[in-house]
Amino acid sequence: MPMSPYTDISKKELRELFMQLSSLHILVVGDLIIDNYIWGSVNRISPEAPVPVIQITKKEYRLGGAGNVAANLAGLGTRVTLAGSCGDDGFEKTIAELCQKAAIEPLLQTSAQRNTTLKSRIIAQHQQLLRIDEENCTPLVESETGALFRMISRNSDRYDGVIISDYNKGLLTLSFTSDIIRHFQRKPLIVDPKSNDFSKYRGATALKPNRKEFANAIRQPDLTDDEIEYYSKKLVADINLNGLVITLGEQGVFVLDNQQKSMLVPTKAREVFDVSGAGDTFIATFLVALIISNDWFTAAKAANLASGVVVGKVGTATVTPAEIFAAYDL
Repeated sequence: MPMSPYTDISKKELRELFMQLSSLHILVVGDLIIDNYIWGSVNRISPEAPVPVIQITKKEYRLGGAGNVAANLAGLGTRVTLAGSCGDDGFEKTIAELCQKAAIEPLLQTSAQRNTTLKSRIIAQHQQLLRIDEENCTPLVESETGALFRMISRNSDRYDGVIISDYNKGLLTLSFTSDIIRHFQRKPLIVDPKSNDFSKYRGATALKPNRKEFANAIRQPDLTDDEIEYYSKKLVADINLNGLVITLGEQGVFVLDNQQKSMLVPTKAREVFDVSGAGDTFIATFLVALIISNDWFTAAKAANLASGVVVGKVGTATVTPAEIFAAYDL
């Protein structure tokens, strides 16, 4: 079957989408990460070793991982609840404070057996010089995931849709992921997958892998453009999805909707500063646009515009409807 022809989303369609965002309440379940940004300047080389000496000028914590998805939803104007696990190491307070600042409701399960994932990025002269990761990616035990599931299920009727943001940091075990998908089977539920075993997400509305993640999961490392649609339909049938969305970088976005129709949504060329977090922006925008429009292609076009804006910013960042409108004519 040939792909559906592409046409740009109209400003009228965008406006209608954005007018309804505040009526939605979205649940984000996933791995919580704190992104620690350290800015400075480099003026000399260390006498101790051939490495630059950084004079720190600014430090900032931001919500990363599933938190960045939630921050993007809040930036769009939706109500958001963020559910995840963090260490009993003081950073749970940092996450709660960052959530409060971003108007996000946190549901936090605290684990004494692990530390909160912290990713520190050192930036000087507009370039990232180093990243330091502090994390424990061992799977959470059932008593911990069970406690979080009970917190989530208490008020589950209030959510209009769900995003599972899997960064492969230990929260989204097979049993916990299955429980979440089963519990919300009547709601739109989109997964941003990191596991190579996509069967873990059986029964979700859709997955949103990038090209590499998709190729690895279907064990086709040399996947060609012509094979994407065939393997997409096969995956949708194999694990009982409604559809599939694959981000392809500069090539755009491949969409297979719930009617088995497909479209390639092209990327509009613009200057790229940082691609980190662009997938979070995409999935956040895609879900809310899908709920409002009930059209997979419209949702993908809106999400593509939003992620095109965020790559022009440094680090994990969010976008607003006003910024998306401003980028429309670029």
